[in-house]
Amino acid sequence: MARQDHSPENLVVGAIVRLHFADEEWAIYITQQKIIGFLGATAKSSYGTRMETNRMALKYIICFVLLLAGTSAFAGNPASVIREERKVTIDGVEELWRLEWLSTPSPACSPDQPEWMTCPCNGFAFGERGNLVLVRNRPGYEEERLALTRLFDGDFDLPGKAGEAFLRRWDVDAKDVDENDAGALASRVRARPFATVMRFGDYNHDGRPTEFLLQVGTLPCGKIMSVAVGVSRGKDRLHVFGSVENPEKPLVLQASHWEALLKARGPIKVVDWVCGDHGSETETELELSAQAEGIRATRIEYRCKEDGSRGDLVAKEAF
Repeated sequence: MARQDHSPENLVVGAIVRLHFADEEWAIYITQQKIIGFLGATAKSSYGTRMETNRMALKYIICFVLLLAGTSAFAGNPASVIREERKVTIDGVEELWRLEWLSTPSPACSPDQPEWMTCPCNGFAFGERGNLVLVRNRPGYEEERLALTRLFDGDFDLPGKAGEAFLRRWDVDAKDVDENDAGALASRVRARPFATVMRFGDYNHDGRPTEFLLQVGTLPCGKIMSVAVGVSRGKDRLHVFGSVENPEKPLVLQASHWEALLKARGPIKVVDWVCGDHGSETETELELSAQAEGIRATRIEYRCKEDGSRGDLVAKEAF
């Protein structure tokens, strides 16, 4: 396990190897460094008989050969990288949650590339991409892991190919757009602290702030599409929140609509898409409420009038 500033050259490759010699079984944990050190010590050792020394050397040489044969397997599965860790207290018990890249992530919407200012990078700049999981550790329970990469399935705009997760690494400052020197901007950005991803809140109003928003894409232009991830009283295992009508399907809302629901004291209505937005001939409104059984969401669509105002009701459905 590595943290975000992990250096690949510091990795130690290790393996457990079992050997059978006559009536003996050896289980040896071995690293390249330890093997080399042992072989060097064996050559100079004055303890024991020559035969016993040779037997020991033979066993470790075999282990070394086996390890070299499997080195490519280790190289092909590099250590995971911790993006963020947060402590969460649930019913008086402190837990540790972390966002973890399964391998070293690649840059996305990098500050030294002009694409960071484009619509697909909204919310992701200055970020990273890769294979992402959420890990939960709590006393007395096995570790929980929730795969998050699957949420980036291409239903929304992304600054790269679908099938990779994207996370902001450094926050964007309002003055960044005025910087004409890409190198200077990149240096300034990379000196900033990491952006916080897991900002916990009680989005489903069950009395416990045990969920956070995860951006999974954008819509034109500037609409940050997000899901709520965490645990609830009704489902005390890591999951992506759905609606009452579709509990197994991730409920994707604009981040601003999630925030409105968080602050609401009852059912709310928010405009999801206004008349004329990117040529739209309909206006969409969402009705959202957090109830004991979960989050209810209804989409209401209206026809647009010639003057751009809302017209007649077209459709209304729970989603």
